[in-house]
Amino acid sequence: MGEQSTKNALIESAIRMFKQKGFQKTRVSDIVSDAGVAQGTFYNYFHSKEEIFRDICNNFIEQVQKTFIERTEHLFDGDTSDEVVKNVHHVIRDVFQIYHDNLDVAELLFREGIGNGGIFKEIYEGLLSLFLDLIEEQLEKAINRGFIHIEDAQIGSVFLFGLFERGLLYFMLIQKNTDLEKLERVMVDFVLKGLSFDYDFKE
Repeated sequence: MGEQSTKNALIESAIRMFKQKGFQKTRVSDIVSDAGVAQGTFYNYFHSKEEIFRDICNNFIEQVQKTFIERTEHLFDGDTSDEVVKNVHHVIRDVFQIYHDNLDVAELLFREGIGNGGIFKEIYEGLLSLFLDLIEEQLEKAINRGFIHIEDAQIGSVFLFGLFERGLLYFMLIQKNTDLEKLERVMVDFVLKGLSFDYDFKE
């Protein structure tokens, strides 16, 4: 195996072991055994299981962050209500896709992040703060433009994050094989109606 393929194998095995046994019960020996490499090989790439967990989570967060920033920058842009609705659909669809493609990692991050302190609390709260700031900024813009009507953008951002996070994990992890197109339609409708979006707004 080349260096990158060895590292990838360790990461894939770590995700598998963390999911099966939980972070606390997983040992480095479990990861290397699953990956089929010597224990010393692990330390050529990572100093500890905490470091590999951080690497796994950061890669996922970077993907979500990149897409979310690109999309949310124009979340409520548009000269017509149809354009705004289309933008909201794009954001939700892209986030769905990232979660779908990285479901094991998303599950690890949110389950371990909520249930443990230390590295988990740090990573989870960093992700939470990033998303809430991005969403709040866009809600403020939409409120100022006069086509959504909520009292407090910060509270609204918390509600929206909770909807994305819990909703996606429930339907993808517990329900499995859900109709993502239907989920997208219902979520967009729920979000816009919850924000009292004015479908007849005039620029």
